Amino acid sequence: MSKVTIETVAKKVGVSATTVSYVLSGKRKISREVRDRVLKAVEELDYKPNITARNLASKKTWTIGLYASPTKNIREDYFFNNILAGVIDILHEKKYQIHLFADALDENNKDHPDLNMTQPIDGALIMNPRINDVYIQHLKQLNIPFVVIGTPDRSENSFYVDSDLTAGYYAAVNYLIKKGHKKIILINGLADYTQSKQRQAGYTLAFQDNGLTYDDAWIVNIPMLEEEGYRIFKQTIETINDFSAVITFNDTIAVGVLRVLKEKNLPVPGKVAVISTGNTMITRIHSPTITSLDLKSYEMGAKAAELLIEVIEKKRIQPSHIIIQTHLVEREST
Repeated sequence: MSKVTIETVAKKVGVSATTVSYVLSGKRKISREVRDRVLKAVEELDYKPNITARNLASKKTWTIGLYASPTKNIREDYFFNNILAGVIDILHEKKYQIHLFADALDENNKDHPDLNMTQPIDGALIMNPRINDVYIQHLKQLNIPFVVIGTPDRSENSFYVDSDLTAGYYAAVNYLIKKGHKKIILINGLADYTQSKQRQAGYTLAFQDNGLTYDDAWIVNIPMLEEEGYRIFKQTIETINDFSAVITFNDTIAVGVLRVLKEKNLPVPGKVAVISTGNTMITRIHSPTITSLDLKSYEMGAKAAELLIEVIEKKRIQPSHIIIQTHLVEREST
């Protein structure tokens, strides 16, 4: 059987090879009727586009790099999976591939992986930026377009998409205060993550606006893992008495916190109220179900991918950002 080419598809449909190319690349708008006929012929003929030829012709790799959290976080955190789903859906629609660069090192290890670019990319997405983020610095040096998922510490010179974490945490802590809670523990992420700073800013502002004081000991910075939430929260409450509420950096940490409260016979929400962050599947299936701050993670991923493609295609020149509003979803834990 002879090799199926783009010309074979074009001949079967009765259109030009250029039209077939436009349908497959999505570069130009083609009528639905023609598009459907082309895609049907592609399926019937089992046509496989020559990716290498496409890349050479366009001088692009059609590949996006995703710089992700440490691999331990990826395994545990449904929030990452939701962001990734949003990214993948948009990249698939726009005919881009994704290459994952996952930092396999422990979060407490300040050394960074080899940044040699073994996989050529057209642009990059960076998740969970840190203060003086090494990936941001590296991509700027290489002049590779990038969008940050989260707020970089030098945000005025970057494209980024983020949830309004400061406002979200302000609302969540204010919600607890209005319910009568005065001693609220914040189990935050590590201090060198910019999103940890945003969470703490909302937390402290809520106390100040309600005329209340808080103790620095109530704010604890930990790696974003369930076991760390369990271990460090257990240590923390040995020295903090009469706390009545806890708010956690993510849903995963909240599970560890709830384990401790169960072991200590502290009923939720009877004795202690718990709010997590992320509103992932865990919050709906855990018992008790968990009140959670919804950061709209799928939307964050999708909008970040859309923004990056606009930057790559030079439809966006000046640094800009998209801020997504959060929403507190009340459940049994409060």
